[in-house]
Amino acid sequence: MKTNKIFWITNSIFLVLILVATGLYIPNVISESIIKPIDSALFVLCGVANLIMLYKFKNSKNIWKAFVMLAGLIFACIGDIVLISNFMLGAIFFAIGHVIFIVFFFLIQKFDYKDIIFSLLITAFCLLLIFLLPVFDFGPYLPIVAVYAVIISFMLGKALSNLVNKRSIPNLIIFLGAFLFFFSDFMLVLSNFAHLGRIFSHLCLATYYPAEFLLAVSIFTTTYEGVETPQQKTLEN
Repeated sequence: MKTNKIFWITNSIFLVLILVATGLYIPNVISESIIKPIDSALFVLCGVANLIMLYKFKNSKNIWKAFVMLAGLIFACIGDIVLISNFMLGAIFFAIGHVIFIVFFFLIQKFDYKDIIFSLLITAFCLLLIFLLPVFDFGPYLPIVAVYAVIISFMLGKALSNLVNKRSIPNLIIFLGAFLFFFSDFMLVLSNFAHLGRIFSHLCLATYYPAEFLLAVSIFTTTYEGVETPQQKTLEN
């Protein structure tokens, strides 16, 4: 019970802090150059906290896998900050982060043919929208947007495949994190390249930071091997 209590209290605190920072960020209450790095640092610190809990309870033989997910969070944090001044470079950092997330998803669940099927279907959906929807004007950013779309589609596809193959709370957390990340980036594309209004920019921010929080929490839920954690519960229960 002690493990559960520490886990829930620690992550609840980080969730509240992230939501408060996001709530200040969306209406521009505080300058973007100040609040965005703070918001991004919070989900990295949340990942670090979950890693520390793994080490403290000394109950995982796979703690090294947690460092992979933490690396992905760090690249996402850097991409988020760099995106303020350089879209191209920020997208590259995010893409690297997504590749690292995919590696982590394979580390916790081995390859399955559904990985390819789901990933290709999502990729096809994204590329059809990018190349055929007339509202978009990507200009010179089209190549990197297309490549990025493929990478994040494979991240979401693998997360979905993991959940379909093993219906567990940890896989659900990862899928929700990956889906919210995917949705957030789609909103960003609509905001930046279709210019359909600020509502899409707000939706991007409102889903991005919760997505990163869920991925940070997955550091603990997918690698802790104790009997008291939520990972022991399946969705069938």
